[in-house]
Amino acid sequence: MQRITNPASGTHRRQGDTYHLTPEEVAAYRRDGYLVLHDVLTEEELAPLDPWFDRFVAGEFADKMGRDFCDMSQPYGTPLEQFQLVNAMLPSTYRPELAGNVYHRISQQIADQLYQEGTAALDYEQFLAKRPNQERAEFAMHQDLGYWPKTENTWTATFSLALSDSDIENGCLQVVPGTNREAELRQHKPKDYGKGQTDGSVNRDDSHTLVIESKATDEVVYLPVKRGSLTIHDERIVHGSGGNVSPQWRKTYVAAYRDAETIRQERAMGFTHSHNDTVDWSKVVR
Repeated sequence: MQRITNPASGTHRRQGDTYHLTPEEVAAYRRDGYLVLHDVLTEEELAPLDPWFDRFVAGEFADKMGRDFCDMSQPYGTPLEQFQLVNAMLPSTYRPELAGNVYHRISQQIADQLYQEGTAALDYEQFLAKRPNQERAEFAMHQDLGYWPKTENTWTATFSLALSDSDIENGCLQVVPGTNREAELRQHKPKDYGKGQTDGSVNRDDSHTLVIESKATDEVVYLPVKRGSLTIHDERIVHGSGGNVSPQWRKTYVAAYRDAETIRQERAMGFTHSHNDTVDWSKVVR
């Protein structure tokens, strides 16, 4: 199966903050559940984001963030010096200077083109970093909807901006195309860290990370990209990423868009995508 990588993508397709998608790209996203756009942001646009990313990943704001600063490959409470897959949730919530940055503006315009049936709005964002030479810095295969309350409208477009080159060696995104069209969400369970698997109920006291069982028919496609490029995926597509066995950091800035009414429903039930949210997951309809 071939990756969807339009060789014509690039900054030349931008007009200000608007990146112009082709009808074929919109159709491909809806059919296969993902899209790759190369060289969307310039070095000049990336440069102001880098220091903020590094400050968050270094734990500079950890005291204020609680569980929003954690390792997504290990249990809560793992010491910073042992982090493998560093996760900083909702960066512009903790540092409002990041709100409305160039990445937000460009990704919003792309989301608007992908979602013409309603109003797309920024739901959450996060900084993700895989430390060098950490083969266990894996993001287990999952569907994003497995992490969230299921609402009537489940449309989403989750953007991953490469702040460093991303390839198979350092754990680039991998997807199973077409799984976004499966009728039923796959069963998700909290990741087992050697304490014995849980009983199947969603319990995030120890682990925010969820895993699914793969199917024999799953065909994984890897999505390597260069710095400044984007991958976009649907919340129902099966995806994940491997560890980082390279000597360099892998750095990613995630921004996820959902229907504005869906976000209103999420917030009404106290769900903000913060790991500090108080949600009784045993009562959430899956």
